[in-house]
Parts: sequence; structure tokens; C-alpha cells
Amino acid sequence: MLTKSRNQNASPDRSVIVLTGAANGIGRATAVALGGRGYRLGLIDRDAEPLSIVRSDLESAGTNVAAEVADVREGESLKRAVGSLEATLGPTEVLVACAGVGGLSSAMDLDLDGFQRMLEINVLGVARTIEAVLPGMFARGKGHIVGISSVAGYRGLPWMPGYSASKAALTTYLEGLRPALKRRGVRITTVYPGFVRTAITVDTPFRRPIPMLEPEQAARYIVRAIERRPRDFTFPLSTALGMGLLRRLPNALFDRVMDDAGPKALTTEF
Repeated sequence: MLTKSRNQNASPDRSVIVLTGAANGIGRATAVALGGRGYRLGLIDRDAEPLSIVRSDLESAGTNVAAEVADVREGESLKRAVGSLEATLGPTEVLVACAGVGGLSSAMDLDLDGFQRMLEINVLGVARTIEAVLPGMFARGKGHIVGISSVAGYRGLPWMPGYSASKAALTTYLEGLRPALKRRGVRITTVYPGFVRTAITVDTPFRRPIPMLEPEQAARYIVRAIERRPRDFTFPLSTALGMGLLRRLPNALFDRVMDDAGPKALTTEF
């Protein structure tokens, strides 16, 4: 349970932040961290019960919060949810597109249904959410969009090609939007978390223990990205350095590394 003391010194006129995927994992932890800093929060998730719990906890802690049940795969539902949140809280100044899903696949089981779901939520879901807030941001001539990508989108990882592809597509989509939105006063920050202990990672059968951040640690980084508004933000530093190197490897060398690393990474068949 959250405590009210966290918000006692918070400024009452902090920005309105709309956050998708707010009921669980990184999204929930980020909502809690933002609430502790005095932001007005509009929470969106498709899971009604956990969304209601986090809203209630934040209210008990003194946060100005509203919540709406909506699925990022349904554009009209998203627009209604955003409209309702803005009627309660005020115009959306920051959108944090945190809703996402992931999973393993390989040449042994391409799991095309799972791949389609990842594209629908991780890419088109973000696009639909942006569509819901963008008219208001354009009208006001300002706004900030924070898209949660992943270091898994840096290169095609052989144990999760579908997830890597969805996050690479999201990164490229946000990059393509950036110049036109910037001309109209809207900034985009793309965030690349490393391994975080969520439903996506805990069920991955890694052969060796992998250092992971807790969602609360990841949330602190995301808050930093929201407040500093960089173009790109990768965390933690060790992951930024390691995956940054992997990203820049020549293709032939990357292929050799993956030929060796792929079979060794997981206990499942490669």
C-alpha cells in the first residue's frame, strides 16, 4: 500500500501524464513513481481489476489520478478513454506509451499468432495511442511522447525474433514521426530498457542467471527520461554499453556472435 507522505510536498500544478499499460509491471511502477512526484495521472489498461487497485492506491497516497479501461488495439476505445481522462484532469501534456507484450519464438516454432499480437500491441497500439493525444498537442503547440522500446530491438535476437522485430519497428516509427512532430512543438523520447523482471523476462529459460532490474528501478529511469526529455534513453549503463557495441558490430561479426550465443543463451532448443 502506498503512503500519503510521498506526495505531501508535491506541486499541485504538475503536468498531466497519460500512461498506458499502467496496471502491471513497469507501467504500474512508473505510475507509482510519477504519483510520488506530484504529477496528475491518467491511467489506461485493459485489465480492469489491477487498474482499479493501482488507482485506489495512488488516490490513497494523495495523487490526482483517473483511470479508464481500454485496449490499445482498439482506436475508438482509446480516444474515448483519453477524452474522459482529459475531462477529469486537463489536457495531456505527456504520453507514456508503456503497454507492451513479448515472448519467445524460434525457427522451431515461429508462433505467428504471437508475433501478430506483438505487432498489434507494441507497434500499432503505440500508434493508436499517439493518434488519440496528438490533435490536442498540436492545437496547444506542445507535448511530449515517451515510447517504451527495448534494447532487444537493437538487433534481431535469435530467441525472440518477433519481439525484436516489433521493438525495432516501434523505434523506426517514432524516428519517422520525430521531425514533423518537433516542428509542431511535440517532442519524442524513445526509451530502451535492458532486462527488467517482468512477465516477459521471468519465464524466459535462460541457461545462466541474467542480472535484471526490478520494475521500481526501471521506473526511476523512465521518470528521468520524462523529465529530461532526451531523444533516446537507454538503461542501465551496463546494458547501454554492451548492447550499443552489439548494435554497431559489422553484420558478418554479429552473425558469428549469434551463431555461437544463440544455442547457449537458453535451455530450450535453438
